[in-house]
Amino acid sequence: MFNFDWLAGLPLPWGRFLVILALIIPMVFALTLPRKYIYQGAEDQSRWRNLKIWVFVIVAIQISIYLYFR
Repeated sequence: MFNFDWLAGLPLPWGRFLVILALIIPMVFALTLPRKYIYQGAEDQSRWRNLKIWVFVIVAIQISIYLYFR
């Protein structure tokens, strides 16, 4: 279905870089969201409801697992 032959010549470090970049780009997007938007519709502004904290923690765990089990 998909032809990924162009990836065959890509060195492994570049592949790892692209995977990590694919994790970091959505994290940067989430970190730039305004506080008002994050807490919109929430009953209170508890720290556990802060999307920025959750995104940072989850992406950090994913990247550390990815780098550890390479």
